[in-house]
Amino acid sequence: MKIASPSSVRGFTLVELMVVIVIMGIMASLVLLNIGGTDQRKAMQAREVFVMDLKRILRDANDQALILALQQKAGADVNTQSYAVQEYLPEQKRVENSILNQNNKWQNYKDFETRVLPENVSFTIQPLDQQYENANNDDLLNTNAPKLIWLGNGEVKPVRIQFYFEERPIGNEIEIDHLGKVNAG
Repeated sequence: MKIASPSSVRGFTLVELMVVIVIMGIMASLVLLNIGGTDQRKAMQAREVFVMDLKRILRDANDQALILALQQKAGADVNTQSYAVQEYLPEQKRVENSILNQNNKWQNYKDFETRVLPENVSFTIQPLDQQYENANNDDLLNTNAPKLIWLGNGEVKPVRIQFYFEERPIGNEIEIDHLGKVNAG
């Protein structure tokens, strides 16, 4: 029986094993970072689409003299957050459209489909202080009114909007002034 000498037994050295472990660790961290980065990019893209939607809604409201509002739909365990646009129907328009119910002052705006945000993406709307001395429509100004309303005459209820991904802020706050200027910083 021939016994192999220690120099003829071939195996991996400790240095070779350490190099392989380090390379595998780097590759695993890159994969994990790329997965999280993809979600973050989706959140930033959703924010950019939202800003474009805000500008489009302002244009529609002004061009057609419509009173439009952003309707924020909260996400639940199963659903993600979404938003839609509603049109305010003053009494005269409700009569013309045979909508006599006083509770149906806001209707879905037909030219805007509901947008669903990616998973774990949300936003908040904070109204800014604004005085409306000549305004007398409580449907648009009371505390139950939507926070963001385009008044159809070039004016907007000013707000700050912050996007979040997994409850962490994404980008700067989006500010809309009383003239509808969108500052997405």
